[in-house]
Amino acid sequence: MAGHTDAMGDTDRNRRAAKHDDVPPEQLSHYEGLFRPAAAGRGGQQPYDAPTAAQAPPLAPAGPAAPPAKRTWGWKRVVLVIIAVLLVYMLSLATVFALSVNKISAMPAIQIPQTQGTNYLLVGSDSRGDISAKERSQLHLGSVEGQRTDTIMLLHVPLLGTPTLISIPRDSWVPIPGHGEDKINAAYALGGPQLLIQTVENTTGVHIDNYVEIGMVGIARITDTLGGLELCPDRKYNDEKSGLNVKKGCQEMDGKTALAYVRMRYSDPKGDLGRAERQQEYMKAVATKTINPLTWLNPFKMFAMSSTAGDSLTVDDGTGIVDDSRMAVAMGMLAMGWGESTTVPTLKDTYFVNGQAALKWDTPKALELFASIGGA
Repeated sequence: MAGHTDAMGDTDRNRRAAKHDDVPPEQLSHYEGLFRPAAAGRGGQQPYDAPTAAQAPPLAPAGPAAPPAKRTWGWKRVVLVIIAVLLVYMLSLATVFALSVNKISAMPAIQIPQTQGTNYLLVGSDSRGDISAKERSQLHLGSVEGQRTDTIMLLHVPLLGTPTLISIPRDSWVPIPGHGEDKINAAYALGGPQLLIQTVENTTGVHIDNYVEIGMVGIARITDTLGGLELCPDRKYNDEKSGLNVKKGCQEMDGKTALAYVRMRYSDPKGDLGRAERQQEYMKAVATKTINPLTWLNPFKMFAMSSTAGDSLTVDDGTGIVDDSRMAVAMGMLAMGWGESTTVPTLKDTYFVNGQAALKWDTPKALELFASIGGA
């Protein structure tokens, strides 16, 4: 049995060897380097020798050096430089304005509590004290005693949102602290900007934060510095008192004509209300011309404008560069249609007091308007 088993084992080993021998030589040729030669090793295998450096396949030739990475942030530097230049430019304009503006102690000692946002009282004075006889003649200003406010506007600038510009007709009949009742423009003549601010605060419930006043000559000078303004009369006017003589429709006006346009009221069927509308139109025209790239990017014109505007304005001594800039931005927004421009609602019927025509507010609507900007 053992012999038989050995014979059977030999037979199986021979059969397995035969299967190995049946593999085609070409399939083994890929592995010939893995076997040792018969004379040097067991089983007829050849020893494996690692290829020498001379036998190693040559390295692929080095290609051209990679180009340096492009700087993708170059345009960012240009943008940052432009922004920096614009900031310096704007700060310079604001500084020129701030150094040119006239300051007075305008705020009253007692005011109502603070209300929402920042509120500017914008006043156009009819004072002729600093106007020469020649300028009075050229601008048809005549000679009037005292000083009143032909223009009274309340500019509300919220912390967030769009501004609101409200015209207060100068003929509005209101209570004036310590003086009974009178037209609101008389408050200035009776007690200067302090009494006017008190009157406006008491009648509107809106706290005044800043006071800004412009004289009549300033309107003409600012217009001429800007090279004229486009204004659009809704009809033909030929007013002897103001010297306004214009046709209907949009047209370019110089300083003299623009001043007459914002002052005239006797030839306007709307009277004082029509004048308030034209005054708002003028302010928007100034803002529109100022933010025009042809003006704004002209440093010669803008620095002249900042100096002229500053010299033409009087502000309270608490108004600084930040307040001036906030007001300028708000006026620019209004010029672009972002915000609301309106007039205090009044009753349509003619209101006579002591033989003089006045305007009586539509109280419920007026209080609703002032409440919309935080009035108490």
